[in-house]
Amino acid sequence: MLSSSYPFWHNVAQHTGRLFALQEKVTMKQIIARLIERYGDRQTVSRNVQFVVRSFFYWGLLKDSEAIGCYEKNEPLSFSDPNLTILMFESALHAFPDNTKSLDILLNNPAFFPFKIPTITGNFIAQQTDRIDVAHYGGVDELLKIKKPYESIESHVQFAS
Repeated sequence: MLSSSYPFWHNVAQHTGRLFALQEKVTMKQIIARLIERYGDRQTVSRNVQFVVRSFFYWGLLKDSEAIGCYEKNEPLSFSDPNLTILMFESALHAFPDNTKSLDILLNNPAFFPFKIPTITGNFIAQQTDRIDVAHYGGVDELLKIKKPYESIESHVQFAS
């Protein structure tokens, strides 16, 4: 749920997941290079990427390989509770500037590389939570968007004149 409060963590996870989709081992240098492309060549970017990646390691999401600074994925963590999937999607939506993504993009989000995400439908999400709007477009695609907090509060609060 770090993605909601710390989009940088989400971006590190996303770039790490993209690299793992291309190859079995990734280096710290590769991850740092991807994030420097996004945030600029600053020392704080390099240092904070190292902190995030080492946190992934200490949490058991990554494992060291034979080469120093090179990592491999551990087996993905599985869970069966669809509400946990919804919570992860909501957290990821907060990490995107427009708070909106298609369900397909979220289901295949490289930031979720440490997890085996169960497939769920937009209709199920709409039934389970009132914090995410689900819109259908293009026949089969579903768009998920975080509801604005003031939309749900205004209907329950009367303002004094």
